[in-house]
Amino acid sequence: MRSIGVVLAAASLLVALVDPAACASAPAAARFPEVPLAPSPRGSHLVAYAFLATGAGLIGGSFVLSRHADQLYRDYLVSSDPDRIVRLYDDTVHYDRLSSAALISGQVMVAAGLYFRFLRRPSSSRIGLVAGPDRCALALRF
Repeated sequence: MRSIGVVLAAASLLVALVDPAACASAPAAARFPEVPLAPSPRGSHLVAYAFLATGAGLIGGSFVLSRHADQLYRDYLVSSDPDRIVRLYDDTVHYDRLSSAALISGQVMVAAGLYFRFLRRPSSSRIGLVAGPDRCALALRF
């Protein structure tokens, strides 16, 4: 039993000292070839920033219009002249609708600006020609 243990220990020491894979003549590993990456098309983000600025302006303007509608409504509540009451109420409704329209439009403009800035990839070419045996087309992108 003891001799089997000695033989196993000697065999593992011999394998550890003389690795059969290290004795094989293998070619040196070559470096991986470098693949050049095509530069991504850099487009102007002017349209996106214009959308964002316009949207922020519309949202800010909606608060001003809403404040003006609130002031007209307060004047409507304390007024006693029937003609003035009708005019103040109509003006209040008008400015309140303008405020809502400005707020919604501003939010749509901000969303569009974020889309154009971060999600939409600029096209590589504005003009393309597709020609083949079964078709011929000219594509214009704006």
